[in-house]
Amino acid sequence: MAFMKREVLLNLVVCFFLISIHGFGQNRDSLENALYTGNISPEAYLQLCDDLSWNYLADNCEKSKQIALLGIRKAQSERNTSMEARLYRNLGVAYYMNSQMDSAQLFLNRSLEKAISIKDESLEAAVYFAMGNLHNVTGAYQEALAFYLKALPMFESQENRDRIRAATGNIGTLYYSLLNLKQAEKYFLELERESRAADDAYNLGRAYDGLSRIALKKEQYETSLEYARSAADIFHINNQKTEEAIALQGIAMVYYSHYRDYPTAKEYAQRALELTKESGYPADIAGSLNILSNIYFNEKDYHKCRQSAREAINIDTTDANVTTNLYANMVRSGIFLGNNEETLLYFDKYRALIDERSTKEFEESLAELEKKYETGAKELRIAALVRERKLYGIILFSGLFILLLLLLLLWLRQKAIRSEKRVAVQKILQLEQEKQIVATQAVLDGETAERARLAQDLHDGLGGMLSAVKLNLFDMKQDVIVEADDVIRFNKVMEMLDNSMKELRRVAHNMMPESLSRYGLKVALEDFCRSFPNVSFHFFGEEQRINQKTENTLYRAVFELINNAVKHAQAEQINVQVIQQADRMSITVQDNGKGFDLRETTKGAGLQNVTNRIRSVGGTVEIHSVKEQGTEITMEIDLHYDSK
Repeated sequence: MAFMKREVLLNLVVCFFLISIHGFGQNRDSLENALYTGNISPEAYLQLCDDLSWNYLADNCEKSKQIALLGIRKAQSERNTSMEARLYRNLGVAYYMNSQMDSAQLFLNRSLEKAISIKDESLEAAVYFAMGNLHNVTGAYQEALAFYLKALPMFESQENRDRIRAATGNIGTLYYSLLNLKQAEKYFLELERESRAADDAYNLGRAYDGLSRIALKKEQYETSLEYARSAADIFHINNQKTEEAIALQGIAMVYYSHYRDYPTAKEYAQRALELTKESGYPADIAGSLNILSNIYFNEKDYHKCRQSAREAINIDTTDANVTTNLYANMVRSGIFLGNNEETLLYFDKYRALIDERSTKEFEESLAELEKKYETGAKELRIAALVRERKLYGIILFSGLFILLLLLLLLWLRQKAIRSEKRVAVQKILQLEQEKQIVATQAVLDGETAERARLAQDLHDGLGGMLSAVKLNLFDMKQDVIVEADDVIRFNKVMEMLDNSMKELRRVAHNMMPESLSRYGLKVALEDFCRSFPNVSFHFFGEEQRINQKTENTLYRAVFELINNAVKHAQAEQINVQVIQQADRMSITVQDNGKGFDLRETTKGAGLQNVTNRIRSVGGTVEIHSVKEQGTEITMEIDLHYDSK
């Protein structure tokens, strides 16, 4: 997984950098000289800071930071929020490229705040994408996916095909990291098609590299090798050294893991290491050394295995997957070399890292490593005892082995009991959730039917009666001579009657709008949003009718959220965005109201009602809110569930 995540690290810069690099490097020194000594306008100065700080990301992150900070100070003094936001983005990416993730997060957040405040959607989408990359690299996959899905529709609305392809590749990488090979393959195949059509060599190489890793996981070794070689050739032709190194690592993995051809594997791994050292990015160098360490271990060259692992650890430990493997290699090689003190040190580090991440995959790895460590330690202990007193050693080992076997059996029994208990608890929770969903669906169905009946009764019954009263009063006026004062009162009664009929129609429409049943969700929501002066409505995708119950549920949920934003959050601006695809529908309601702290505030009745409604039709709800900065609520429905 680690090599895929390092590919994400590069993608943020490549997306922009390839556009501006041609011809820029030749006069970079003269431009920098003009920055420090030239008599130029503040606007030109800030533009130079933006261009130079971004351009230096390719080979000198420290220089990039220095120039970005100069520009930020100038932008603040000039009150140029737009350039300040762009330069904060550049500074965040520089720290990101230098594997300083906390600082990168800080400056990207500042850039995002300012981009939102000036409504620069292009920069806002770029920062969302960068933050998705940052979380992807650090293993926070849910957060990464959320940021990618914020950026993607904005890229689509801007018709930025380059950024759409970049996001597609990164989402594929994310799914690969989660071991969801089916989804990862889907996105990489889509990236391959799009890149071929656009003659995009870089992303075509990314697609091939991703498909190579997936084929290796599926034990399709020839296919994996073919894809990896195609990717390496593309990157080599285009002089993309870091990407070529990642592809070469893939080739090396096939040779050592399947063919056991260690000399060939080392040849490719050494070439990858040379290329990553040329690029100078610590995470890439550590990744190449990690591959070499694995090859040396399989060759039983434990000294070189440990040497490569130690060198990688000293260079970079930001990638949790790479670091875990390096610690494991230090432990495994230490067992065979008899270096017990250092082996135990790295075993403790390994356990600490596993506890911190606390995932099933790494828990299984820990159990495997513990088993290997215990086995190796016992073998070394037996060898020492045999050299001293052979017979006594055999008896002692037998006793220890039986004791460990009993402990292992007890541990396995306790583990099985705990596992059965967890399964039982999960089943109970699942049944309770299913009962709650069924009950909610029944309540919502009854509510919808009652709303429809009441709306119809109001419109056809009471509305008809009021219309008849109006006509009769009007006819009475024609046949009766009325005094002037009575005419005024009569007209006032007619006006009150008209207002009552309008209010009746409004109430009936709110209970069950006719446009919802006749024309569908898009038209009904658009009509409803148009009734508010401060509500904007946006629709993306292909408009298609869906299940009527789901349409009713989504309409009522949006109705509730907009009313909450107007009445309780006192929002001045509300934005409703609907994205409809073949297999899913996503609705986001954003407001700039008072907001609230999710950690300090429990869901009110309104939000809980919305959540229950959406869950009843197989959907999910995500709530993001910051005090005094507004609230964003996203509802997503699986339309496959909707069709069941």
